[in-house]
This record gives sequence, structure tokens and C-alpha cells, in this order.
Amino acid sequence: MQQHTTELPSEGHRGIDRYSIALIVGATSFAELVTEYRRISATRPGRSFITLDDLGQCRYTSGHAANRHELDDGISYPDDDSPPALEKYEAQVFGAAQRVLADPQRTVDPKELASSHPTTASHIDALLVLNRNPDLLLDDVHVVQNVPSNDVSAVLANIPNGYFEGDWTPFECLAVTRLLAERHGYEPLGVGASTLAFLSTLDRTQRRDIVALMKDPQQIYGHETAQSWNELAQVISASPLLILGYTEDFADLTGSDES
Repeated sequence: MQQHTTELPSEGHRGIDRYSIALIVGATSFAELVTEYRRISATRPGRSFITLDDLGQCRYTSGHAANRHELDDGISYPDDDSPPALEKYEAQVFGAAQRVLADPQRTVDPKELASSHPTTASHIDALLVLNRNPDLLLDDVHVVQNVPSNDVSAVLANIPNGYFEGDWTPFECLAVTRLLAERHGYEPLGVGASTLAFLSTLDRTQRRDIVALMKDPQQIYGHETAQSWNELAQVISASPLLILGYTEDFADLTGSDES
């Protein structure tokens, strides 16, 4: 299948919600996907991002994550499901999620993730595989979202995730996202059913302190002496892309065995 893009809304296609602006179908490589995403989002105000691995599962767990963590508390689905009513409802849900995520009492220290979400060395191996071969995240369809906020929290307000017990919560995902943006110049690129992706805003000559960069994911995932960290540093230093897994079983994307 040759890659093609459908601008939204179009006849028979609405995407995820009012913030869906395009469908990228049949991308043959992650690089091709990112190039098309950049073309679509280049002139858009606000913040754009894409869905990643397993769109159906991502949407399913996102809805449950919003309910579980009360990101849409007090907002009811409209009795009138006309397009205007749905758009108003979706805007209210997005705004409510942003407010909850911004609550300082629910702020999380990303340094606590290693103790609250224990990993195995195979998780580090999986991070290396995903960053070396991001094509593993390709889906049949990727939705391009564009939300009316420049804050990095807007991505997780629109598609919050982290529903299952072993997953990072939306607040933990946001803590890591903010850390990467503020300390290392990584902007959120996308969210999938198991992964978060980021693009560096710095050129390669500016991404020199790879040791400082690696300290944060090492602290988040643990197993600091794993050999895969050294190889991952080499991959990241040569690419603007950074992929992290936020679910307990994200290594399944690579066929890794965590037992």
C-alpha cells in the first residue's frame, strides 16, 4: 500500500475527535511518517502530534485512563450527539483534562518511577530495539491531532494513557514529558498504546552531552549498568528521535521476553 493522507474532516472520516486534522495511511517507514506529519502540521497553531502503535488499543485505554484518573470528571456525554454537541463535549473534556493534569497536588517526581514501576533488563533491551528500529511502531493508520494549546501537557490531555496497574499514569507520563522538554529540548511527537515518542528541537551539534541526557532515563527505568544503555546512547546521539515505553509490557512490541 502506498502512503496517502486524508485531510480531516472528510466524507466518511472524522478521526478521533474535533482535534483530528489528518489520517496518514500506509506509511512504509517511520521517517516517512514523520516527514508527512511535519508537512501537515507545519503551519498549524497550537500543538500537533500523531498516534503511534496500535491506534485501536490506544483509543480504548485512553478512554479508560481518563475515567480512572478523573480527567473528565463532571462532564457527561451529550444526549444530543449532533456534530456541534459532540464538538462542544470534546472541547470540555480536553479543557478538564488539562486542568487536572496541571493540579500541583498531583504532580509526580519522575525519579520515583523506578521504585513504583520495577523493570527488568529486557525493558532496557527493548528501548534499544525500539529506538534503533522505530518502524516497529508503524500502524496501518496514524491520526494527526492538533490541539489549541502549546503546553506539552496538551498531548496527554487530548489522548491520556496509562490505564493498567503496571503502566505509568497520565501524571507520570506528563512528568517524564516535561522533564525531557525542559531539561533536554525534546518535544512530544506522539502517543501510542505502549509508547511515547519525542523529537529533539536541537540540532546534532547541540546534542553533545549525551551522558547527561542518558542519566534521566537510566534513573527512570533502572538497571544503570545494562550494556544496552551504552548502545542506546549511540543511537540517540545520531538521531533526533527518542522513544520510551510507558506500559508494563511495552517490550512485547519487540518480541522481547521479560520473564
